[in-house]
Amino acid sequence: MFPAPFGVWITPDEQEHVEPDITVVCDREKIHTKGYVGVPDLIVEVLSASTAFKDKTVKLHLYRKSGVREYWIIDPSNEIVEVYQLHDRTFGEPQIYGKDAIVKVGIFEDLSINLVELFS
Repeated sequence: MFPAPFGVWITPDEQEHVEPDITVVCDREKIHTKGYVGVPDLIVEVLSASTAFKDKTVKLHLYRKSGVREYWIIDPSNEIVEVYQLHDRTFGEPQIYGKDAIVKVGIFEDLSINLVELFS
């Protein structure tokens, strides 16, 4: 798990990179001095007024097409979390959780996040 700032290059030939708020990777071999080169397993973005549009459009599209297994969008203002999981090579509709939920992390079978703790 790497918090921002941590660069992610989805493919090695891309000039541009993203810096998710939290990046979770299971393949240590793709960790380089500049960051991570490859598709992360889980990405978490925390919305702010300046990033919300990009996180919910540009980055969602990038993570969907590249095969990120799980993408969380945390909205602290409204105390909700949207969870996108990869199924059949694409994201389905997000599961949306309110501030009192306990959310199971899809890529780890015995990890859950209590949103009460997250939003407190």
